[in-house]
Parts: sequence; C-alpha cells; structure tokens
Amino acid sequence: MSTHREWHLLLGIAAIAATSGVLDVMEVDAAQYAIMARDMLASDDWTKLHYHGKDYLDKPPLHFWLAALSFKLFGVHNWSYKLPSIAFAFLAILSTYRFTLLHHGRESAWRAALMLGTSAAFLVMTNDVRCDTILTGSVITAIWLGSAWMRQRRTSQLVGASVAVAAGMLAKGPIGLMAPALALGADLIIRRDWSILRRPMLLVAPLIVGALLTPMCLGLYEQHGLRGLHFYFWEQSFGRITGENRWKDDSTALFFTHEVLWQLLPWTLIVLLGLWHSLRSVIRRAPRPEYASIGGATLVFIALSMSRFKLPHYLYVIAPLFAVIGAQAWSAQVLPRWLRWSQSTLLTMLAAAAVLLCAWCFRHPAWPVPLLAFVLIAWRMRALGRREPDQALFIGSMHVWIVAGLTLNVLVYPAVLRYQVNATAGRWAAERRLEQGAFHGLQAHGPALDLYAGYPVPWLSDAGEARDAIREGGVIYTDAEHYRELLDSGLVPRAVDSIPSYSVQMLSLDFVLPDSRAAVVEHRYLLQY
Repeated sequence: MSTHREWHLLLGIAAIAATSGVLDVMEVDAAQYAIMARDMLASDDWTKLHYHGKDYLDKPPLHFWLAALSFKLFGVHNWSYKLPSIAFAFLAILSTYRFTLLHHGRESAWRAALMLGTSAAFLVMTNDVRCDTILTGSVITAIWLGSAWMRQRRTSQLVGASVAVAAGMLAKGPIGLMAPALALGADLIIRRDWSILRRPMLLVAPLIVGALLTPMCLGLYEQHGLRGLHFYFWEQSFGRITGENRWKDDSTALFFTHEVLWQLLPWTLIVLLGLWHSLRSVIRRAPRPEYASIGGATLVFIALSMSRFKLPHYLYVIAPLFAVIGAQAWSAQVLPRWLRWSQSTLLTMLAAAAVLLCAWCFRHPAWPVPLLAFVLIAWRMRALGRREPDQALFIGSMHVWIVAGLTLNVLVYPAVLRYQVNATAGRWAAERRLEQGAFHGLQAHGPALDLYAGYPVPWLSDAGEARDAIREGGVIYTDAEHYRELLDSGLVPRAVDSIPSYSVQMLSLDFVLPDSRAAVVEHRYLLQY
C-alpha cells in the first residue's frame, strides 16, 4: 500500500473515534465512572475512590485519574471523559504496528494496525468507554516493548514495557500483568531462549512496576485496609476463576467463542484462517518470527473463558493480537477464491445492514449518503480488483467498515441514544437549571441521570415521601407504575413530559425493527408540580 493511502485510512479511523467521542456516555458502567471522575476532581482526593460518597472497591484508579484530569483541563463533556481512553486506543494501533513491524515487516505492520482500527471491537471500545480501552493499549504496548527487549536488549525497551504493565494493572488489575506475561512467556518457552531469565537487568522491571503501583496500594490500604489489597491482587481477577469473587453468572466456557466473531468484524474470516495456520505451525514446530501473538491470544482467551463472570468487553485486551494474526494470514499467501467470495459477501451484508439501519430502522433523511458511498466503494473495488484482487479486497474492507462506522455514529447511534432515558431526563433537568432539592427520582434512577443532571438526584421510595418532597416548581421523575401511584394519592402534576425508555446497551431485534419497537419500549415521566 502507498503511504498516502495508509494515512488516508488512519484519518477515517480517527473520524470514527471523533464521532464516538461526542456521543452520550452509556449506562451503566461508563456513566458511573464519569460521575466518579467528576467527584474525584471536585473533592481533590486522588488516592481513594468513592461513588456517591461511599467507599468504592471494584476497579483500579487509572481510568478515573485520567478522566478527572481531562475534566480539569477541558471541562465536563462527553468527549473529555472519553478522550484519555481514545488516546490509549490509538496507542494500541501504534503498538500493534510497531510489534508487527519488529517481526513481520512493514506491509504486515500496516495491515495489522489498520485491521485493529477498522474492527467492531475498536468502534465499541471508543464509544462505550470503560477501563478496558486503557488496558488494551497498555497490554499491547507491554508486549511490543517486552518482545523488542527480548531481541535487542535495550534498557529503554524494558523500562517502557514495565511502565506499560503498571498502566495495565492500574487500569484493570492483575490482567495487566498476566496478559503480557502469557504472550511473552509463550514466545520465550517455544523459542527456548532461557538466557533472558539470567539477565540482571530483568530485575529492574518489578521495581518499576512496584514503584508505580505504590500510590494506588497506599490508597487502597488507607481506605479498605488489607482487604483492599487482597481484593485488588487476588479476588478481583483470580477470584473469578476460583469462585471467591462475588460476581458470577451462568455463562459457559464457550461464551467468548461467539462474542469474538462479531468483535473481529469485518475481519472475522481472515483472523480465523490466521488462527488455524498459526496453531498448526506451532503444533508442527514450524519456525516463526514470534510466538507472542498466537500464544497470547490463545492463552488469554482460555483464561478469560475460565472466569465465572464474563462480559463481551473482556475480549478487547487481545483484539490487537488477533489483528496481528489476521495480518499474517493476509500477507502470507494469495487468498483462496472461496475466501475472496466469502469476504465480499460479508462486506455486502455489512453495507446493507448499515443502510437499512439508517434508512428504515432509525429513519434519517441523510441515508442516501452512505448508500452512495458504498456504491462508489464497490465500483472502485471492481476496477482495482482486475489488477490486484487481494489488495482491492483489503482496501475495500476497510473503506466499507469506515463508512459503516461513521453511519452508526452519525446517523444511527444518536437515534438509539434518545432511548437512554436517564440521560435524557438528567439533561432535561440541567437545561431547566433545577436545583438538587427541586428534582427527585421516584423509584427511577441510574448513573446517567446524575451525570447529566450535574448532581446526585435524590431518591424517593413511595408517594408518601414524594408528598413531603414536592414543592412548587419541583419535578418528580418516575415510571408508569409510580406515576399511577402518585395520581391515586391525589398528587396530580400541572404538566407531564413523557420519555421513551429502553436499555440501549442490550439491543434486541424487537427494538431494532420499527414494527415491533413499541412493544418493548417503556416510558418514564417528568411530572412538573
């Protein structure tokens, strides 16, 4: 690929991230984390974590530190909350490029970096921002610099890898150490380069990691005692495998086998092919430039599958390694005819889905724009494909995903997020400058309500408490059941605003299809007294 084309594609990825940044912060986790960062800035207490004034023991502090710092520099906005995490997402692209360049050459390096940036996982991790985006950037950086040190022995590489490991641990806990250790350990064991373990310089790594973790550990001890340290270093991560952690669900060990398929889009087929070739080469002991990508992707995937509590975003941490594996498969050989046909069919389905979403499911007057863009891409792919079919398919895949991502962020997600009722209600209160004592939630609450209202919205349990809280000019935010309860109690509002409500993080086909949406959408009410 030409340098001009590569930077053009990176600009497309940056446009997707920029449009993700301005979208509303999603419930539940991201909105809660934004509140905690805002409260951290207000209290100026950076060593302890609180949520609504109560001690918080779940996630490490790096995500909150960076979001609070961003709020301090730029103010409290959707984009300023997401900015540090988006920066780490682009660090993941850079580190994926540098790791692949180190072992597989420039062409594969660009492919891997661009495949990561044009993946469903990258789109979602820059939209619904949690701790995992920072973790992903930190882990692949640690793998790149750690692998570079194992080959080149430069002190700066070991120091950088140690800092990246510490950042990963400060973002999500011991997984920030275990993921790079599994990847680099697999590479070391298969290559049998035991001399690395005898290098005195290696002792510097735990000292750097320990020093960087010290402020967090002191804060945990001061706030929670030894219980805080035990939770962080053992229960939070390893406890999910042993069963000690309170978070458990009924998912099976196969949960991630279907989640990974959509996260790798539009590269699912080529990554699966790459996994097959890579695993076969390891089994046959065929020489490879590195084993960190296949070792890390496989071992971390197995470790995550053993957890008794699983969520789709846990897989983001190995998305860069999957991109490296996919890039190797694409660069290693001429693509078979069946794969070209399958990839073209997949791209057609993705383009059709994007157009249907904005033209029919969530009707937007600008829907002809992506349709025209997809037609132009198809025409360009056909023209280029006569000379370079594999190159045309690769470039076309990225262009299709960039247009699809922009379509989702600009035309579809804004329509979907109108159903995130707590954000809508909180923003409604903020626009009317309702003070904390004038706005209450009656059995209706959520972190986005507090985030966009600008303060913790007081909670009411029943109509009796509402009667005591209601004053002239006050507003009660509630659901249909408790609205009827207020009316039965004689508390009739002077005006009512109705807001459609749906859990936008858990999209279902019934919600996406316009004909069945009304059956699954509920309503909440802003009752003005």
